[in-house]
Amino acid sequence: MSLLTTQSKPTSTQTRFLKGDSVIIPDFLPPEKYYEILNFTLTCQSLFRASSTVTQETNYRQSLVAFSYDFPVIYEWMKCSILKHFPRICHQLQRPYFRMSQIEMQMTAHNHNNFYKLHNDSGSEDTYTRELTYVYYFYREPQAFSGGELRLYDTTLKGKHPLSQTQFQEVQPQNNSIVFFNSDCQHEVMPVICPSEQFPDSRFTINGWLRH
Repeated sequence: MSLLTTQSKPTSTQTRFLKGDSVIIPDFLPPEKYYEILNFTLTCQSLFRASSTVTQETNYRQSLVAFSYDFPVIYEWMKCSILKHFPRICHQLQRPYFRMSQIEMQMTAHNHNNFYKLHNDSGSEDTYTRELTYVYYFYREPQAFSGGELRLYDTTLKGKHPLSQTQFQEVQPQNNSIVFFNSDCQHEVMPVICPSEQFPDSRFTINGWLRH
């Protein structure tokens, strides 16, 4: 793979506008891989712990997460699949390739009344090298939850810090699909309604970030 550019940290005075665009790939994994991930998740509830944010704000994010060291084999499958699609993703988002240093990954379970309020993924000293965010959706069928849409906002930024957000696009959590978008864009996960409140009925994702 040709990696054409490296990225530097934006200056604190640079103001720019980003469309809340995304690339959605349906049927991202072969059925056998999808079922292996689903079965692993349904039998490994004990790996999941309460989520948090970089800023440690309370009542800003409610979900359960597991980290890549908990699922190393799945991590390798997903990494290979993401790298295979990387040129297409950059092309469709109309951005140059970048020299990738890391693919971060976690699993997230959103159950009844879980959510993640408006934020971006690259606004701190620890996260500014995140270039692209991805979210892979999977869940047990028939679907036992509603809500949980991903809203991607058109965003004006100063450096990496959002100044405002306006129009949004809404991405539905479609089983075995993946969405990629700019990590600088403001986004949120709308509240999930899961009447059973049972872990296996959750809205599951494998989500993470491509860093330069």
